[in-house]
Amino acid sequence: MMKQLLLLLFAIVLGAQEWVLVIRSDAPLKTLNTAQIRDIYLGKTRYAGDFRLFPLQLGADDPLRQQFERETLKLSRAALREWWIRRHYLGQRPPKVVGSAEAVLAYVQQVEGAVGYVPYYMALDANVTVLHYDAGGAR
Repeated sequence: MMKQLLLLLFAIVLGAQEWVLVIRSDAPLKTLNTAQIRDIYLGKTRYAGDFRLFPLQLGADDPLRQQFERETLKLSRAALREWWIRRHYLGQRPPKVVGSAEAVLAYVQQVEGAVGYVPYYMALDANVTVLHYDAGGAR
């Protein structure tokens, strides 16, 4: 317990925050692991079974997006840009950018198959299913 508390405090000091990946509450999908999330956000996976997924991401300057790219996708901004330039020639597009975490929640609640990451506290009272929880680097 003490170790978890120390890790959480360390994450807060470093600016890392807890986030969750969410989907509409009536979706058949109930959980995703980090590798699956990475594949979805890199365009390697577009379906979970027969269920089409539409990943959403925050704006490039959003600290949560920067944390997500660094810790979950394991890519720098430059490497990610190069990745999507190459994928563009294969007819693929990067995840849709939305203006705020509130917009991510609204989009997820309205569009079947939309998935997006938001700060943990925002999902507590939202009508969404949490597919993945990340403790802000405190692992």
